[in-house]
Amino acid sequence: MKIVWKKQMANTQGIMSLYDDHPLADAWTTPHEAIRSGYYIDDGSCQVQCQSRISLVQGGMQHPAWIYRIMKGESLPGEFGCQIRKKGYSVAWITLSDKGARGERKDTSGPTIVEVIQEKIALSFSLGVVIPDEPDLLRSTLMDMCLFQGFDFVFTTGGTGVSPRDITPNVTSPLLDLRLEGFERAMTMASMAKTPHGMISRAVAGTLGQSIVVNLPGSPKAVRENMTVLLPALQHTIHKLHGDTSDCGR
Repeated sequence: MKIVWKKQMANTQGIMSLYDDHPLADAWTTPHEAIRSGYYIDDGSCQVQCQSRISLVQGGMQHPAWIYRIMKGESLPGEFGCQIRKKGYSVAWITLSDKGARGERKDTSGPTIVEVIQEKIALSFSLGVVIPDEPDLLRSTLMDMCLFQGFDFVFTTGGTGVSPRDITPNVTSPLLDLRLEGFERAMTMASMAKTPHGMISRAVAGTLGQSIVVNLPGSPKAVRENMTVLLPALQHTIHKLHGDTSDCGR
């Protein structure tokens, strides 16, 4: 794999196109399907983190690219061999809230997910969005984060009950490749240990592509309760999803 830098850069964000050069790109690299959100590219002098995959347009055609951030060193103009590295895991959250999307309520549930998970699991990159309770928007956001961006863990928060606008499980379930019903049962049991209202939750969990997707409740307190019970199994599950063949009974 190689990377071609067009100019010297340090401590900044930029755009790296794939396959070949693009007028908007600061660099370009040969394509590599293993690159996922949060991965690092290291050419020996400069280490960048791929943070958001985007599409550039040239000649009427979409052109794949990454928004990157230089994490160490600086780029030097020219062509260099490089390596892909993974340090920790990437996590994305989607907070469903009509009021939050309008700016009328601060999102505290999404950041709580990151706070809890990084107590036990090393994270390399996290990103969150707040969207209204709209099925099409949730569907496209889930597919983007799992299949295009390639986050390891994608959590939703909110919309798991029975109110008319609670659409999260309805949208999530048909997208999943595999259901993780043990995750679902564990979350229900954790919620019911605190309140009988926990049985109302319709939250689902499973895999989509190479990502683990979990629906969480909407309150920060309930998010923490559900996340805590999942933490012991999350890292093992992502290892297995990504092809680990070691003995599960170790």
